[in-house]
Amino acid sequence: MSNISTEELEQKIAAGEEVIDRYFDATTTRVGVPLVMTTRRTSAHSTHPISLPNPMLNELDKMAEELNISRQAVINMMLRRALDEHYLAKKVAS
Repeated sequence: MSNISTEELEQKIAAGEEVIDRYFDATTTRVGVPLVMTTRRTSAHSTHPISLPNPMLNELDKMAEELNISRQAVINMMLRRALDEHYLAKKVAS
C-alpha cells in the first residue's frame, strides 16, 4: 500500500480506476496510515444482571420514554452521574 493524497485518490476514482485493493488496507483505519482497526465488541464492556424493584423499573422506563433513549442508556447515565457526584464529594471532603 502506498501513501496518496485525498485529491489524487479522488482523481483516480473519477477516472474510473480501481483503487480499493491498491490504496486501502482492511487492517488500517486511514489511507496509507497503518493503524489497527478497533471495534466496540472488543471494548471493556460486560453485562451483569441486576435486580431492581418494579416501581424503580417503571420510573426508569418513564424517564427513558421522556428522553427517547433506552432504559439501559438511562441506567448508564444515572449511574455515571451518581459516581461523578460521589467522587466530587469525596474530593471536596479531603
